[in-house]
Amino acid sequence: MTMKASPYDSELIALLRTELGLSDGAVIKQESTLRDNYAFRFDLIIEDGNKMYLVELKNIVNFEALSQLGFFKLIQSASNTRTPHTEFFIVGKRITAEAAEAAEVAGIRFIKLPADADLTEANYRPKTMSVKLTSPRSWKIISYLLKVKKSSIRQLSKGTGVSYGWAHATVQALSSKGVISGSKGYVEIDDINKLLNGIAWERPFEKLFYQEIRIDANSPIALAHDISLVCDEQKMKCGFTSFTAGEIYTGYSARHDSAYVYLEKKNLAALKGSFDTRTEGGIAARIYMPDRDMFKDLREFSAKGIWLVSPAQTLLDCAGLGYSGRDLTLKLVEIYDRL
Repeated sequence: MTMKASPYDSELIALLRTELGLSDGAVIKQESTLRDNYAFRFDLIIEDGNKMYLVELKNIVNFEALSQLGFFKLIQSASNTRTPHTEFFIVGKRITAEAAEAAEVAGIRFIKLPADADLTEANYRPKTMSVKLTSPRSWKIISYLLKVKKSSIRQLSKGTGVSYGWAHATVQALSSKGVISGSKGYVEIDDINKLLNGIAWERPFEKLFYQEIRIDANSPIALAHDISLVCDEQKMKCGFTSFTAGEIYTGYSARHDSAYVYLEKKNLAALKGSFDTRTEGGIAARIYMPDRDMFKDLREFSAKGIWLVSPAQTLLDCAGLGYSGRDLTLKLVEIYDRL
């Protein structure tokens, strides 16, 4: 048997060996994840022949303590990935009546520990990988769900090319924030305002702002056209976003007097050198530095010859404006499945 040594291991493992009927060849992994496909970290994963036991350790097992195993069981059931030889256990000194009833319904077995057992170490580490909703992979999941409205986690993974593990970790993060609801293995976003507020807090768009230059132009759209033309001529990548892209995608006027564009820092001097810039007057070109690959899925607004970032990126950036861009963001959400 291979495992890391801790003060309570010998007593605990002896108890588990008896309760589970473990063989001498059983492999016990402490604080481990179940392969790379899953984001959950369990206190113990025991592999014994063709059987696998997922074990959580708690001093007092209450209703909340069952959430880790219960949610993982739900994920496996919804995605049809559960193997027939996986069993779920929660180990503790005491279990509340409410938790005992829930554990029985959920198919999670409780194993009682002696009152003097020391489980202090098991309570000081995160249970799942940290997921930022605005990270590139998570945003792929979320924007895809906004487009299809309702989906299983497996479909989210297949539709985006993001791993199943990351997909269900993102769903778990959304669930913990009260953003989604689910039934019969499918999830959907049912509180868009909570989602948008979370995005604005996690990734404020203006944090990417680098510099503003003012250029003589008739309108922000005309300026966006001129900048796109210069970038094409000089083989520089640019992508208009925020209010500029949001207005073009939706046809909704946000009443602004600036053009918002992603540009690599190395190209800023060349862009400025191609225009007669001024300290006041004209139209403001607000330059933002990319925090991911903004230029992979550019779209050309053909009637005006303007390079726009993808609808997904535009939605993320508009949501990052907070309340100042909320009306435009909601318009984007409304038509997002048609973009």
